[in-house]
Amino acid sequence: MDVQRVLSGLAEQLRTWWPVPGIAISVVDGTGESAFVTAGFANAECGAPVSRRTRFEIGSISKTFTAFLLGILADEGKVDLDAAVADHLPWFAPNGGSRAITVRHLLQHTSGLVAGADALPDAAARGYALRDARIWAEPGELFHYSNEGYNLLGLIVEQVTGESLADAMAGRLLRPLGMRDSAARITHEDIAELATGYRFLRDDRPPLPSAPLAPAGFFEYSAADGNVLATASDLGLFARMLLGRGTLDGTRIIGPERFRQIVTVPGDAVSSGYALGVDVEVIDGHTWLTHAGGMVGYRSYLAVDTDGGHGVAVLTNAPGECQIIDRFARHVLAVVQGAPADPALFDPERIPDAQRYVGIHGTTPRQIRVEATGDDRLSLTSDEVTGRLYDAGDGRLVCDHPGWSAYHHCLDGRWLYGPESLGPGLSAPTVPPHALAGHYPASASCSGRDDCT
Repeated sequence: MDVQRVLSGLAEQLRTWWPVPGIAISVVDGTGESAFVTAGFANAECGAPVSRRTRFEIGSISKTFTAFLLGILADEGKVDLDAAVADHLPWFAPNGGSRAITVRHLLQHTSGLVAGADALPDAAARGYALRDARIWAEPGELFHYSNEGYNLLGLIVEQVTGESLADAMAGRLLRPLGMRDSAARITHEDIAELATGYRFLRDDRPPLPSAPLAPAGFFEYSAADGNVLATASDLGLFARMLLGRGTLDGTRIIGPERFRQIVTVPGDAVSSGYALGVDVEVIDGHTWLTHAGGMVGYRSYLAVDTDGGHGVAVLTNAPGECQIIDRFARHVLAVVQGAPADPALFDPERIPDAQRYVGIHGTTPRQIRVEATGDDRLSLTSDEVTGRLYDAGDGRLVCDHPGWSAYHHCLDGRWLYGPESLGPGLSAPTVPPHALAGHYPASASCSGRDDCT
């Protein structure tokens, strides 16, 4: 199989169906980069193509870097992963002074912190705003994805090293890995080769796959939940370190026991789940290490099969909530390891398990008729007007029917559409009629900067 040709075809097909201005793909194995593919534009307005040197913001994949940095610092004796956060940040005293939250809890997203201070201007201010926060579960009991927890980890790095997070990460990870075209901060001085990020032009409704885009605008960022910008090839180097279980080309980056701890799900060495800054999945007996990353204007995905011996880094300047990139990257890794290429997986009109949606939902006057139109395609008819249903890329549907386009659609016993639940004898919103009054951006999942995946 000509991997380069097959992946190029998949990338172009993805861009045909979905709003992906530009994409870069690095495929690696234990010996090096085995394939590198680009398609589209780093800047669509001027037609500048994506190149090997094009940088992208990698969003929450930065959390994996932060976890490995804390592991390295633990090997150096500078931090104890089981120590109380307050040992390093004495002002951190949630629940009236509790010291129950440990560094490991933050790494696992099990601290019990369920809210943050996204609107504050910098990492230190955001962290200090949580000094007397209330936790909503005992530490270790509840998984709740927390950008703010990782922001606190970045502050711990700075406290124990006496360096900025960017310098500590560059010195212990980026430079030892040879990631020369990457940076551990996003500033105006660091963006010479940064791709222009794109957002959906309208944010008042779920975007259709053909929705128009606009430049997202640039802002600086340096907190540990989303601080890294990288090229695809550089992220491929990080993937090779994961394949090498902490080593790259004979250079040990982190101790073997610490590596094992980072990639082990709490309580079970062979289960799937979130370990320390990385998702661990057992697929057909193989262990996959993965993480998605979404920033305003960028969507990326890292996937490594430590047993299959391959890794994939996929970076794009598509909108951060464009989760079809995750599915695409996973398919690329499968194809590299011998699976047949199947572009139909990314056809937005092909609805997985389409037949289960078919039927009449709701009652007059809020009633819809969903019909199969062939090849796993669906239509929605209401008030004698018919629209098409599309795969949103994240397990939900969107519709181009003018009366049914304001919210995502999904089926969970009843047909769910925004605040409405359409089922037998139930056609009105299930919440008080004015409880959700207002205008809400459809793309709020990026919280102004980073994703929740």
